Formats: sequence, structure tokens, C-alpha cells
Amino acid sequence: MRYLRGIVTWIDSLESGGQFRKWVSILVKIFGVLVLISATVWGITICVGAIAASEYLGTGSRTLVYIGTILSLCINIIVGLVLAMLFWNRSNKISALGSQTHFTLLPITIILIRLLGEFSFLSLVGTGIQALIASIFGFVFPNLMSILLSGLARNISFIFGVISFVSSVLAGAMVLIFTYFISEQISVFTDMATNLKKIAAALSTEETTQDTVSDS
Repeated sequence: MRYLRGIVTWIDSLESGGQFRKWVSILVKIFGVLVLISATVWGITICVGAIAASEYLGTGSRTLVYIGTILSLCINIIVGLVLAMLFWNRSNKISALGSQTHFTLLPITIILIRLLGEFSFLSLVGTGIQALIASIFGFVFPNLMSILLSGLARNISFIFGVISFVSSVLAGAMVLIFTYFISEQISVFTDMATNLKKIAAALSTEETTQDTVSDS
């Protein structure tokens, strides 16, 4: 009987969003750690590939490539750390929803949508900075297109690096604004639904009071 009550309690927690809040909070933290690891590994991959491709260059050019790849790795690590801290912060916000008494799935959705926009913004800005660094220091930057084309990388000119940086920042800003707009609309509709429930409850209480007075 005790186990059956435990099942009922677990199902009740699903209705209130408690179990979803717990597991989503844990998953967000796990993704934060994976993002940091992925950013670091990708930065190391860029360094190894760029250094290997610069063996035919002269001493001066090769030194610039080394400096550029180290800077690129630092950018990757910094972006990875910021993203991991961001994921951790959003996970804590999801955990804090446990103090609320209303259904928590919609607030969780709002937090995740905003996190998606923030992740996209920081990732695109980091990619743009890397492209700019690659164009300045003249090393080969393995972008997505080069990977799709049999892993062949190409030299990025300074103009292309600037264009890539500006485009990445603008694209990231647009995604961030869009996701914030969507989450804000969901929040507005959630507040409207909550207020309507409160009004309906107040009217019901008032009608009950009036009926009691009339009967007496």
C-alpha cells in the first residue's frame, strides 16, 4: 500500500511539474558541462589543425599562426566557461521554481527558450571573433563549410573575417531578441491565465457569500 501511495505521489508531482523541474534542472547542468568540454576540444582541434597546416610557412608567418591559434583557443575556453556558468545559472533558476505553487512547466519553458537564445548569441559571437582572429593572423580556420567539403579548410582574408564577425554578431543579436520576444509573449499569456483564474475564484467566492447571506 505504501508503494502505491508513492506512485500516486509521483504522478501528482508530474501534474504540478515538480519532477520535470528536477530533471530539467539536472539536464541543463549536464549540458553546461558538455558545452565547456566541446568548446575546449574544438579549440584544441583548431590549434592542432592550424599548426599542422603552417609547417610550410616561414618562421615569421608561423609565429603569427601560433599566436593566432593560442588566442583562438583562449576565446573558445572563455566562451565555454561563460556558457557553462550561464547553463548553471539557468539550472538554479529552474530549481528555484519549486517554491512556487502554480504549474511550473510554462516558467521552465520560458527559461529554456531564453537560454537557447543566449546560447546561440554567445556561440555566434565566439565564432565571429575566431574568424576575425584567423583573418588577422592568417591561419586556416576549419569552418562548417570546409568540414562538409571533405574537411578542406581555406584561408580567410581580413575583409571576410570582418564580414563574418559582423554577420555573426548581428545574427546572434537577432536570435536573442527573437527568443526573448517569444518567451515574453508566453509570460504575458501565462500572467493573463493566472489573473483570469484569480478573478474567477474571487467571483465564485463572492457568489457563494451572497448565496449564504440570502439563505440566512
